[in-house]
Amino acid sequence: MDSAAPDPDRRQFLRLGFQGGVAAGGALVLAGLAGCSARPTHDPMIPATTGAPGRRWYFMTEEDRVVMAALLPAIVGSGMPQEAEARNSALSNTLVAMDQAFHAMGPPNQRQFRQLFDLLESSITRLTLARVSSYWPNVSGDQAEAFLQRWRGSMFDVFNRAYLGLVQVSNAAWYGQSTHWEQMGYPGPPAYTYDALPQMQRASA
Repeated sequence: MDSAAPDPDRRQFLRLGFQGGVAAGGALVLAGLAGCSARPTHDPMIPATTGAPGRRWYFMTEEDRVVMAALLPAIVGSGMPQEAEARNSALSNTLVAMDQAFHAMGPPNQRQFRQLFDLLESSITRLTLARVSSYWPNVSGDQAEAFLQRWRGSMFDVFNRAYLGLVQVSNAAWYGQSTHWEQMGYPGPPAYTYDALPQMQRASA
């Protein structure tokens, strides 16, 4: 375990999460545990979290993908397919798009999201900060929605920003796929863009 003190952002995140008068020293101890605690072993929540054999993931670990596979249905809402195969395909494609988005971010944003995922994946901070009692593969849609709404409506700005970060990247990854444009009433790029740029011309049917 790294004995270095946790960075200020993590200390702030942990301190603000405890509303029952936890002492600062106790918060720092929990911050250290959050960084080195063993994560539970588990079967992947769904095939979408593992990806195709040989898939290169640039930023997201399998644990990250399990967390987002639990949260994406609550974030996307009614747009998420209900049929298992279509749902897994939609989740898998969105996780790939999210991974690419994280990979394209600068180091400061990557560090922030890495800290956020680490906190959500630690059993200690998942229970105390997210108030999610089940491990992510077992989280129901209602539990995921309740977690998101708690952070969205929290009196602490740090949780509001964490909520916005997760939702913004998720929505960008979801609606950035042409198969989901219809859900937001977007008909796709104007036809003249394909005429003007040969490389964008639609493939023949």
